[in-house]
Amino acid sequence: MSDQLPNYVGENYAKAVKQDLGTWLVKNPLPALVERKYDGIRVFLFKSGEKLVLSSKHGGVYTPKGSPAVFSRVPEFLHAPHRMILDGEYLAREAKGLFLFDVLQVDDRDLREKPLRARKKVLREILKGTGLEVDYMQARTPEKILQLKDLAIKKGGEGVVVKNPESAYGQPGSWLKLKRFDTVDCFVVDFEETKEMRQTGVARSWWVGVYDDAGQVVDLGKVGSTFEKVDPRQVKKGSVVEIRFQELTRDKKLRAPYILRVRHDKTPEECLMSQFA
Repeated sequence: MSDQLPNYVGENYAKAVKQDLGTWLVKNPLPALVERKYDGIRVFLFKSGEKLVLSSKHGGVYTPKGSPAVFSRVPEFLHAPHRMILDGEYLAREAKGLFLFDVLQVDDRDLREKPLRARKKVLREILKGTGLEVDYMQARTPEKILQLKDLAIKKGGEGVVVKNPESAYGQPGSWLKLKRFDTVDCFVVDFEETKEMRQTGVARSWWVGVYDDAGQVVDLGKVGSTFEKVDPRQVKKGSVVEIRFQELTRDKKLRAPYILRVRHDKTPEECLMSQFA
């Protein structure tokens, strides 16, 4: 990176993927770092000497002179290096306004290839006393991740971002968005016969459905992730399962489904499309 402040980071900024937690954990082993997801404008804070600039990911630029209301919420950086680039979110409706969660450069050091856990330590030192650092928690189990997500939603947030602490900045697939989820009771229509299933005799992926008002089966798609306490050997054709999902798509498929439990207290006939009303 040069001494000149770039106007924007272009397409090289770190992005969070949308997929189910179980799939993400295959390539991102625990523990993970979990942060509240902010629904604001993605911004990058550039500092060179006394010059400060905020730039959006789409190239919009905010300066103290042109956007005094924005920078009135950016306190003096007592521990800041001469030059730095930080990553975060700006929320106009929040009193604090700016929330920073990563660092790309400090003086002549390009930190993008450093693991996230190391970048977090640098960021904490830079933001000491400012109150601008995004809080995060370490999660060692999938259940803990989901608990933190639910807690964030109860506090008015839209979810969490789960991050691989060993990942470089912008490493594809190393950040995961987990937003609001609902639950639905479905019955297992069939299982997917994979190579692993033929070897072990245990299915790991199932098609699920519900009944509509006419008594016809509505195919809700395939689910391949389960809670740790769910024994996949108990998930069989005709089983009723409680599924957590992000949303029902227009073609009536569950987005990011995750089996929470097998329900022995319900029958397939009780699994109705009216649950989505």
